[in-house]
Amino acid sequence: MAPSLFLVLLLLLISTSQCSATLQDKQPDLIEKSCSIIVGYEDCVRILRSDPRAIKATNVKELAYIVLDLCIANATETLREIPKVQEKFKKDGQIEEALRRCALEYESAGKVYFREAVEQLGTKSYREAQNSARIGGALVLGTVAEGIVSLLRLNKS
Repeated sequence: MAPSLFLVLLLLLISTSQCSATLQDKQPDLIEKSCSIIVGYEDCVRILRSDPRAIKATNVKELAYIVLDLCIANATETLREIPKVQEKFKKDGQIEEALRRCALEYESAGKVYFREAVEQLGTKSYREAQNSARIGGALVLGTVAEGIVSLLRLNKS
């Protein structure tokens, strides 16, 4: 029995090392390639992989539309949460004022700048789309959107 156990372990070791070599030879996908040349690689990959559409994307422009859609959704969801926080701090004037400003900025980001960036992608105005994404969000998601859109501008001939 000992020789057969040795054989099983040997076969297991060989198959594991072959699997490991295959994983090491794996080429980076579109998300990894795109995120590798912009600031915030880990955040970029995490954010894009959180959306099944991005995993199926075949080009950078699709990724740009997806990340801008995520930005709009994030801004919209944050706007829904602000009134709840305002209710908790309605007696604190400073916090209430900060939350009011926050709501205005998220509204501008979601309803103006990120939507403008989407429209500008459609007209291949990549520099303008990059700028709109940058203005739309100084948060991580906005930075990723700006980076992905900038790839389109850099690749433009």
